[in-house]
Amino acid sequence: MMPTALLSRREAIAAIAAASLAAPAMAQSKRLHYGAAAMKENFLEDARYREALIKYCDVIVPMNDLKWEALRPTRETFAFEDADRILNFAKEHGKGVRGHALCWYEALPAWAKTIASKAEAEKELRRHIETVVTRYRGQIPSWDVVNEAIAHDPASQGIWRDGLWQRLLGSEHIDIAFAAAAAADPKAELVYNDYDLENGDGRQQRRRQHVLDLVRHLQKRKIPIHAIGFQAHLYAERAIDADGIATFVTELKKLGVKAIVTELDVIDWRLPGLNPERDAASARHVRDFLSALSVAAPLETVITWGITDRYSWIPEHFKRPDRLPNRPLPLDRDYKPKPMMQVLQEFRNRA
Repeated sequence: MMPTALLSRREAIAAIAAASLAAPAMAQSKRLHYGAAAMKENFLEDARYREALIKYCDVIVPMNDLKWEALRPTRETFAFEDADRILNFAKEHGKGVRGHALCWYEALPAWAKTIASKAEAEKELRRHIETVVTRYRGQIPSWDVVNEAIAHDPASQGIWRDGLWQRLLGSEHIDIAFAAAAAADPKAELVYNDYDLENGDGRQQRRRQHVLDLVRHLQKRKIPIHAIGFQAHLYAERAIDADGIATFVTELKKLGVKAIVTELDVIDWRLPGLNPERDAASARHVRDFLSALSVAAPLETVITWGITDRYSWIPEHFKRPDRLPNRPLPLDRDYKPKPMMQVLQEFRNRA
C-alpha cells in the first residue's frame, strides 16, 4: 500500500471546499452526542455513577460487557445478562448505546486461545459477530467492529498487530469481521477503532496512513466501513497535531467516512500538580483535539472512557510522580463537573 502525500492545513481546507461542491454537504445542524463508557461494577454499586450517566450522557457504552471475555464463557454459550443490564438502563432513560468491541486481540476467553486453524478461526469469528450483532439489531446502532489491528509501531513491527486473529487469518480477519457485521445488521454504523492517531510524530503519522489504506482496501472490496474511532487517550504533554488531524479527517470525508471519538480521557501524569491549573490544561488539550477533528465536518459523537475520576484505568498505568490523584475525566471524584465537561458542552451545543 503506497502512502499518499500529506496535505498542508491550507490545502486540507481547500479540499473540503472542493468536496462540498462535488457531494451533498453533511448536515450542519446535527447536535453532538456525548456519552461515556460504563463499567458494570461501578454501575451496579454506585448510585451517583448511575445518576451521572443519566444527567450528562446521550449515549452509554458497556465498557467490558460486550467483549468476547464477557460474552463467551464457553465455546458453546453466550452470556448476555450483564450487557443487557446496561442496555436496559440506557433504554429506560432514553439513552443511545454503542457496541465495543466485536474483534480485538485482547479480552479473549481462555477457550478461544485453543483455536488452532484458519478454518476454525474464521468459523468462530463469523459466528460470534453474527450472533451478537443480530441479537442487538435495532438496539445498538454503532459498533466498534475491529479494535487496534494496526501495530503500535508499523515501521519496526510490520503493519498489523500480532494476536490470535492475525496469526491465524492474517489481515483478512478485518475483512471477515466487517463483512459479518454488515450482513448481521445492514443499518448499523461500522467503525474501525484505534489509538495514537492525534499526535505529530512519525509513528502516529504512519498509523494514520495505514488507517486510510485500510479504509480504501475495504471499499475496494465493497465491504462497508462508516467511521474511524479515535480512542483519544490524550497525553497532556504531547501537542495535538492539528494539521495532521485536519488532513486525515479531510481524506476520510472524501472517502465518505467520518471520524468519531470513542474513548476520550487525558493522561495528566506529567502536568503540574495543582488541580485548577491541571484541569484547565486538560480542558485546553481536549478543545484543541476536538477543534482539529471538526475541520472537515461537525463531530457527531464523543465518548469518554468513564465519566468520573473516581473510576478510571489511568491511575493504574500512569501514576503521577507526586502521588497526587489523576484527574482524567469530565467529572471529579465527587461528581462535580470540571472544565473538560464545559468544553464538551460547548461542542455539544454547537449548531
